[in-house]
Amino acid sequence: MSGSRIILALDIPEREKALEIAQAVSPYISYIKINWPLVLGAGADIIRDLGKIKPVICDLKLADIPNTLRLIADEISKRSPFGVIAHAFVGSDCLKELVAYSSRMKVFAVVAMSHPGSSDIMDSQMDRLIDIARLSGVYGVVAPANKPGLLSRVRKMMPQTVIISPGSGAQGGDPLAGIKAGADFIIVGRSLYDAADPREAARQLLTVTS
Repeated sequence: MSGSRIILALDIPEREKALEIAQAVSPYISYIKINWPLVLGAGADIIRDLGKIKPVICDLKLADIPNTLRLIADEISKRSPFGVIAHAFVGSDCLKELVAYSSRMKVFAVVAMSHPGSSDIMDSQMDRLIDIARLSGVYGVVAPANKPGLLSRVRKMMPQTVIISPGSGAQGGDPLAGIKAGADFIIVGRSLYDAADPREAARQLLTVTS
């Protein structure tokens, strides 16, 4: 994984808008992350369509039993995404099943989240979630750039694992601080897709994070 350290998060439901923005910012990003709003609004084939612009990470935050994860992975993999995001709290058996079944796509596990409510349970259990992710053999983890203390701890505990980090921009995180704390890639959504000129906003962000 090299080049730009920016992942565009398209948390919008409109197909044409998503494609337009992705194309506009494509020179300045490495990956596109999509969530349920776009999958539900545009249909699952948006994964394949956006993948023609940049590799796609499906942020479905999967959290279910192994058999259900296999069924979801089978459908998602037909659209050739780069990766899929699952929750670590479901346990190592589930993540191991997803990793084993998803040889054609990378699995990322959520070990901490960027919203304030993550402190209710997840933040205090982060070390255990990291252990589960490590035991499961995931390719990468998700940890928040707007909580640099947590992010730094994830990096220390997982020095060789790819870390992708939400929470910059609209959620208050400093993208450069996130990188310094250990993020390999910064996930940015609203600061790009809601910008008056998404292409220029992405260009400026690339300058800051390079």
